[in-house]
Amino acid sequence: MRRSFAVLAAAAALGCVDLEPGALPQRTGAITRASFGGLDPGAKIQTSLHFEVRAYGADRAQAVSEMAERSYQRIMQDTGLYSFMPREPYPIVLYAGKEEFLRKTGMPEWSAGAAVGNSIYSYESRGLPGVLAHEMTHLVFNEYMGRSTTEHRWINEGLAVYEEYQALQLPLPSLPSGRKPLPFAQMVNTAPLGEERSVVDLWYAQALSVVRFLIERGGRMGLGQLLSELRSGRSLDDAIRSSFSGVWTDFAALEKAWLSSGP
Repeated sequence: MRRSFAVLAAAAALGCVDLEPGALPQRTGAITRASFGGLDPGAKIQTSLHFEVRAYGADRAQAVSEMAERSYQRIMQDTGLYSFMPREPYPIVLYAGKEEFLRKTGMPEWSAGAAVGNSIYSYESRGLPGVLAHEMTHLVFNEYMGRSTTEHRWINEGLAVYEEYQALQLPLPSLPSGRKPLPFAQMVNTAPLGEERSVVDLWYAQALSVVRFLIERGGRMGLGQLLSELRSGRSLDDAIRSSFSGVWTDFAALEKAWLSSGP
C-alpha cells in the first residue's frame, strides 16, 4: 500500500491533524488492490474522454467530470505527455461523505481517497480537487511507465504532490525549516513507508521541490522526454543528459544546480 499526502491548507477540511508550518500534512490517500462497495441506487454516471464518474446526482457527476478533465489536461501540460491516452476511461467513484467512504472501503480514518487498480475512490470535501489530481497523477504515471521501479518513486510522488497543489491553487512550500536536504542518492533509494515520520516529511517535500525544479528550470517538454527515456530503460544520468541537453549533464549536475537554487 502506498500513501499520498494532501496539502497543509486542506488538512482541516479533510479531518487531518494540523502540522507545524513547513511540514507536510497527514496521509490522505492510498493505493490498494481491495474491492470496494459501490454507490447506493440512484447514482448517476458521467462519461468523458478520460473518466467515468459515478456520483449522487447528474449535476454533481458532470461537475466532477469537468474537474477531473481539467486536472488531466494540466498533468499533460506539466509532463509534456500530450500523446498519452489511457487504455480506457479511469473510473471515479464519489461517495456522499467521509462516513460512507470509510464504511464502504474499510480505509483508515486518515484516508480521503484511494486508488484501486485504475479507479479512484473519494468523497465530497473541499479538498476533493487535490485528492483527484494526486491519485490521477499516480494512475497516469504508472500506466505510462508500464512498470514499477523504485528509483522512479521520487518522481512519481513528487509530481503527484505538485499536481495536488496546482489543483488546489495553493503556493508550493519550501523544505522544512532547519532541515538539511537529503543527498540525491538517498532520495532515490528511500522507501518512505519504512522511514521515520521526520524523514518521510523531508522526502516528500524534497521530491516535490526537485520535480518543481525540473518543470520550471528544465522545461515541461524536457520532463516529458525524461519520462520517455526512463520508460525505455535508460539510466537517470543518460536520461537527464539527453532530456535537458545544455542544462544538466547528469544527475549529479542536477543535484548541484538544485542545491544552488536554495530550495
